[in-house]
Amino acid sequence: MVILFKGTDKSKNYAPQAISLCAGLAATKYLKKTLLLQLTTKYPVEKYLIGKRVGEQSIDDNKYIFEDTGMDSLTRRAGVKSFTESHFANAVVPAVSSENLFDILKVSKKVEGDVAREVIQDPESVGAIIRSAERIYDNIFVLCDGKAGKVVEAVLPYIDRTVTCISQGKKEEISAPSSESSFLLVTNYDYKSQFSAHHMQKVYGVKKIYTMPYNVDFKDYYTNENMIQFILSNTEPEKSDYSYHLISEMSKLTKALIDEEEMEEDSYRFTKKTVARYANEKAVLDGDNVKVEVTEKEFLKPSKTLVHVSVNEKFKEEEEPSREITELDPKKLKKIKAEKRKENFKSNLSNIKNSVISKTNGLLKKKNTENTGESSENLKRKEA
Repeated sequence: MVILFKGTDKSKNYAPQAISLCAGLAATKYLKKTLLLQLTTKYPVEKYLIGKRVGEQSIDDNKYIFEDTGMDSLTRRAGVKSFTESHFANAVVPAVSSENLFDILKVSKKVEGDVAREVIQDPESVGAIIRSAERIYDNIFVLCDGKAGKVVEAVLPYIDRTVTCISQGKKEEISAPSSESSFLLVTNYDYKSQFSAHHMQKVYGVKKIYTMPYNVDFKDYYTNENMIQFILSNTEPEKSDYSYHLISEMSKLTKALIDEEEMEEDSYRFTKKTVARYANEKAVLDGDNVKVEVTEKEFLKPSKTLVHVSVNEKFKEEEEPSREITELDPKKLKKIKAEKRKENFKSNLSNIKNSVISKTNGLLKKKNTENTGESSENLKRKEA
């Protein structure tokens, strides 16, 4: 998958930091072979990622205009239409120790205008690098300047997906073209802002928008030119960690870009059938029926292990007791129905009788009340 990151006509909108974080997560969290290159000399991504390490290892390299590494190492090989793995091995700078897991093709040391002119005039040279890299890496992340629309247009035939980094707030102009599969990323996103993600979706007229929440720790790491250390330390942050929101939101974008499916969090991988039976039935597992394989996780966190448990015993489902249904004799059935009708008749008759008694009692009570009233009037007349 070839993924291009760019800013808008107004600003880069932290596109170098965003592409570096996405590429780093694709490599370290999802273990995809990743190559990171850029078609602009501004804001070199290797400086944000491993600038501190490179600075400690380099010795006065400002004496040289070109190095035998990075884009210059490949583009100076005139006439080469396909690059081998050895070409990349000599040109890239590994961000981590694992081979081809996360490599950076360093930015050209030419001036910005020369790089842009060469890409526009000869886009096939960049295309040859990208097509050759696809045979070695799972994903290639490319950084372009959003203001250089012609450069983006020149390399767009080699791009599968495009991410445009926008700022949180009013709509910005985006003149550089995008691929058919395109994404919008709001960088330095603040949840307290009135310009929410839902609002930004309406502003840009899209159904889905991704966010890169502001994180001061992340800012400190790329300012100190040591972003790779932040990525390695936060591939699986806890919900209570400060970096959780940033990593979780950027992981959503990364998975969408590299077509990574959601992985199961449970270390014990069972089939649905086994889980259902294991939860509902009690069983004692003998050593002959269980096979446990423990594999050490060698990358990043060697202390963790992955345990696979396979159960050979077949659980027998308990058979429910069968219920025999016997047909009734027609005569008995007729007798039962007759008794039922008789009970219903008696019940109805009793209800009617109670109703009549209730009404009669009411009438008698009313009449007695009237007679009592007349007697009191006659008594008053005699006394008068």
